[in-house]
Amino acid sequence: MKIITTLFAALVLAATAHAGEVTYSKNPKAPVIPPPPAGCDCFGPGLSLGIFGAGILPDSDEDDALGGGVLAEYFFNEYIGVQGSYGIFATDSEHHEFDAALVLRYPITSICVAPYVMGGGGYATNSFEEWNWFVGGGLEARFSEASCFGVFADGAYHWGEDDGDFTLVRLGVKFKL
Repeated sequence: MKIITTLFAALVLAATAHAGEVTYSKNPKAPVIPPPPAGCDCFGPGLSLGIFGAGILPDSDEDDALGGGVLAEYFFNEYIGVQGSYGIFATDSEHHEFDAALVLRYPITSICVAPYVMGGGGYATNSFEEWNWFVGGGLEARFSEASCFGVFADGAYHWGEDDGDFTLVRLGVKFKL
C-alpha cells in the first residue's frame, strides 16, 4: 500500500509542476493579469492504448511476482469507460491474467489529473486456472503538451474462485488515439 501511495503522490506532484505564462505591459501603471490556464482537454471520449509493468501479490503462500502487459480502453464520455487488459507474470508456471473492467473517473482538468475507480472480472491461467472478480482504483496524469501522453498507477484486489485471491499493482503509460 505504501508503494501505491508513493506513486500517487509522485503523479500529483509531477502534474502540478507547470509554470504559468508571463506577460509584460508597456504601461507600468496598468496591472498585468495573466490569462487563466486553459485547462486540459485530454480526458474526452475516445480510445487509448497502454503498456504497464506490474506486480502480483498473492494472499496465499506463493511468492510475489513481477510482470507486465498491455491495455486498451474506450471512454464514452469523460467519466465512464471500459478497459481490457492482458498481463503475464513470472510465477513458477507463468501466470496470465485477462481482465475486463468498467472504469469511472473524475478528471480534474485544471491540473490534467484523473482519479478513478474500476471493477470487473478476469480469468487467470497457467499458474492456476480460475475466474476472479476485482475492484480497485488509481490515478492518471496526462500531458496536453505531449499529445495527451499519460502515466498511470493503480491497484486492484482480485477475489478468486478457489481462494486464489491476490492484489495486482500496475504502473504504466497510455497513448490517446
